[in-house]
Amino acid sequence: MQTSENNTPAPEPPALENGESIPVVVPESFNKPQQELVDKINANLHDERVLIVAASNYGMRDHVYNWIESLKRTNEGDKFIMFCLDDQMYEHMVAAGYEKNAATIPDNWFHDQVEAGFEEYYSKKYRIITHAKTLIVQQLLYLDVTVLFSDVDIVWLRPRMREFIHTFFQMRGQTHVAYQQEGSDQRVVNSGFYMMRPSDVTKRLLAETIYLGDTNKDYTQQGAMNAALDHVDMNLRSTNVVLLDVLHFPNGYVFFENQWPQQHGVEPYMVHANYLVGDDKKKRLQEYGYWYLDEQWLASIDAKIEPEQEQPAQ
Repeated sequence: MQTSENNTPAPEPPALENGESIPVVVPESFNKPQQELVDKINANLHDERVLIVAASNYGMRDHVYNWIESLKRTNEGDKFIMFCLDDQMYEHMVAAGYEKNAATIPDNWFHDQVEAGFEEYYSKKYRIITHAKTLIVQQLLYLDVTVLFSDVDIVWLRPRMREFIHTFFQMRGQTHVAYQQEGSDQRVVNSGFYMMRPSDVTKRLLAETIYLGDTNKDYTQQGAMNAALDHVDMNLRSTNVVLLDVLHFPNGYVFFENQWPQQHGVEPYMVHANYLVGDDKKKRLQEYGYWYLDEQWLASIDAKIEPEQEQPAQ
């Protein structure tokens, strides 16, 4: 049985006798988005049509800018797309000078409406937000884009990480996706950091992930993606999936709770502040010197876009 982000059992997908999951319709194509969005995507592509992608709502804007600053410090700060899950986040990024990197999401990409708050883990709105991230990646694959998806509670620490991960694709043609691991037992992937190439294999994987998320409200995005991976070839010699080394690409359990990279003198490429909830994410990143955000600068941008408080009647 797969586990979800909080290590509670996730429901198993129904199976057919041949071991495949329930029939999933894999779209042959999608309507091309407006040219403005296509142009913005093309302007941010790296070599091999790799696009660094994140998605966030307004409530996570402090993590958004901390993530962007970590990209700058690893020489990746010029080319990326932040898909804004609400209008406030987009307006904030424009006011902050990041219009070329910010994109609103076409309404027809969504299956549920996303709201602007900072949602607690495993709430209904949290599930909708994470599900929307899969829908974004699915659309990008049909634009012939290789997606490097990163949650915004991740800090990039070493230059050329994008190139390092893409080397796995160049070395071995059967590799279609490289995932960060969840936990430490190499059985569950983390859907908050991965590189995925556009192929029939990955399009089917995301189609099934989305189907499971749409039809079973007990699934988070990560639970649905891990369930869908049950139907991908995992034979060591022929698997389409690569798991990134957990010491060089640590999740919060490995880095913050157990400190295994530190114990072994490993310099990670990135650190993911998952396994932490709410303000604890920021506090732990601050403790390790990974909180780069200028809070006064953020407050100045907030003041530009947030409506003034109504004055009481005289």
